[in-house]
Amino acid sequence: MRELIILKLGGSVITRGEEKAEVDEENLRRLAREIAEAKRDGNFRLMVVHGAGPFGHVPARKYGLDKGLRDDRQLEGFSVTHQSMEKLNFSVVCSLREEGINAIAYQPSTLGILRDKELVYFPTRVLERLLEMDMIPVAYGDVLVDEKTGINILSGDHLVPYLARRLKADRVVIATDVDGVFNLDPKKHENAELIKEITSENVNSILEVGTSRRTDVTGGMERKLNELLCLAAQGIHSEIVSGVKPDILKRALLGEKGLGTLIREDSGDVRNRNRIC
Repeated sequence: MRELIILKLGGSVITRGEEKAEVDEENLRRLAREIAEAKRDGNFRLMVVHGAGPFGHVPARKYGLDKGLRDDRQLEGFSVTHQSMEKLNFSVVCSLREEGINAIAYQPSTLGILRDKELVYFPTRVLERLLEMDMIPVAYGDVLVDEKTGINILSGDHLVPYLARRLKADRVVIATDVDGVFNLDPKKHENAELIKEITSENVNSILEVGTSRRTDVTGGMERKLNELLCLAAQGIHSEIVSGVKPDILKRALLGEKGLGTLIREDSGDVRNRNRIC
C-alpha cells in the first residue's frame, strides 16, 4: 500500500498576527502549491490537519473553553469558536482545490469525544475510505464534547498522533513558522541552535524550544513532543520543518531528510519510552 503521511499545518503558517482572525493568503497558496507538486511527483496518500491561530485561540480564550462547561456563555463560545474554525478550514480546503487537489473538509466537533481533555473517540472508517480513493481529508483543531467537563478543546497537535496511530500512518510532517525545535527561541536569541534529532534520551534536556509565542490554550510543547515520541516508539517518525521557507514542505513530503528536527525512536533504553508513554 502507498505511504500514508499525516501533514500538520501550524496555525502560525496559515494565519497572520495574534489577535485578528486573518488568513495568510500568500503563504497558504504557496503551501497548497507545494503540496500539489509533491502529490504529482510522489506516490503517497495524504491527510492534512491544520492549527487554529487566532481563529481558534482567541475566542477559546475569551470564553474560557479550556476550563470546560460552566454556564451558557461557554455554549455560545462553542458555537462561535467552531464557526471561526470552519472559516479557516474553508480557506485551506479552497486553496488546495485551486491547485487541483481533491481536498474535503473533515469536521471534528460532530465526530469526536473527549474525556477530561483526552481524545477517546474519533471514528476513522470514513477517513480510511477517503484515503483509499486518494481524497485528501482536511481536519483541524476544534471544540468537542467532553464527557467529564462538558466541552473542551481538541488541538490539532493532539489530533495528529491519534490519527497517525489509528490510520497506521508511515510518518508525520509538521510545518511551523520556525525551522524546527531549537535549544532557545530563535525569534529572541540569535545564537539559538537547531536540534536535528529528538529522542526520549535527549528530550528532558531541552529546556526551551523555539515555538511561536502566540496565544495558545491547547497546551505546551512538552506534551506535543511527548506525543510525537510515543509515535516514534511505534515506528512512526515525525519531522518538524519550516512552513514559511519556499520548497521545504515539498521536499519533506517527498521524503528528503535533514530539513528540520526529526523525532525518532530511541535506539537504546526501552525504559525511556515507557516513562514518556
